[in-house]
Amino acid sequence: MNKLLLSRGFTLIELIIVLVIIGVLAAFVLPRFANVSDQAELVQVQGVAGALRSGALTVKTLFNSQGHSVRVQNLPGYGDGTIDTNNIGYPIGTTKGNGNENIGVGNAGCVGVWNGIMIDAATVAHNNNNQEYRSYRHTSNKICSFVYRGSGDNGNRNTGLLVIKYDSRDGSVAVCGQRADIPAC
Repeated sequence: MNKLLLSRGFTLIELIIVLVIIGVLAAFVLPRFANVSDQAELVQVQGVAGALRSGALTVKTLFNSQGHSVRVQNLPGYGDGTIDTNNIGYPIGTTKGNGNENIGVGNAGCVGVWNGIMIDAATVAHNNNNQEYRSYRHTSNKICSFVYRGSGDNGNRNTGLLVIKYDSRDGSVAVCGQRADIPAC
């Protein structure tokens, strides 16, 4: 009976082997879990970029379906009817007035584009880092860059880690930034 009790436990060697196996597995698995947060942020930003792209294309489609061939102020039938377009139908803001084809009025123009074409949009501001995104209007006031602030990034349109770029000249939307897994802006 004494032999039976002794054979039921683990030896020190067996315990060490189990710990070594767990250590080796942890060495391979933990870096993958550390990267999951970065990947989740990228996927989230890509989803928001997709919503922005979809909104811009919907505005363009509505512009074409209504037979417009020049800039429209307050395009009827989209959202609350305040979105303004350029001469080819891509959104350039809200409350633009009868002015030029630049995005928005002043630096807040990109916020108008964002809020005007997206439903339940993430928060955006042009003058602080306290929202989910910060907007920048540039390139002859035809392009908006929205820098993701969710991870604490305080970079600008050229140095931000995750940036959504909207070009009103062709309606393109792209995700870019200073991360190794996406193209630079």
